[in-house]
Amino acid sequence: MLRIVAVFGLVLPFALASTALAQQQPQVTITSPANGAAVPGPDVTVTIQVTGTTLVPAANATKLEDMHVHYLLDVDPTPYLDGTTPIPAGNPAIVHAAALSNTFSNVAPGPHKVTVILGLSDHRAVQPPIAPSVSFSVGAAQAAVPAQLPKTGDGSTAPTPLPIAGIAVALLAIALLGVGRLGLGHRR
Repeated sequence: MLRIVAVFGLVLPFALASTALAQQQPQVTITSPANGAAVPGPDVTVTIQVTGTTLVPAANATKLEDMHVHYLLDVDPTPYLDGTTPIPAGNPAIVHAAALSNTFSNVAPGPHKVTVILGLSDHRAVQPPIAPSVSFSVGAAQAAVPAQLPKTGDGSTAPTPLPIAGIAVALLAIALLGVGRLGLGHRR
């Protein structure tokens, strides 16, 4: 019986850790323009990198989990981040796409902000929201802007106690197995 418990204790942490790793959330990173960049304009191309999911055009989506992105130029993303309000269509400053880049045409000189929201097929933001943003200027260089904005909604999560618990269970199983082999455990 002790050996079964020990083997179970050794296998369980790996099973739990692999489940936790398989459930990682998708991530979106804006690769261009860089935060604080001055771009010549008037056309501005926003380029992104997406990991953890495959983007599907909303028109081709067959299930809710078929995700696409929404490029927002100078639009406050706050009303859409809670996942209850769909991101509207028909606004030229909001582009729904499965493409890894989008070009906004005739962007006025001055400071701007672009946010990219990862959304479900019904145009609601995934939860928790994944919505990186960068600030940039068109034309003249902008005054000091931080090199990188906080990564709110970038998909990163706080460390989980699961791997630590798994290690503790494995060590306990090894200790119990050792006690049984030394004959220090319960005798019949």
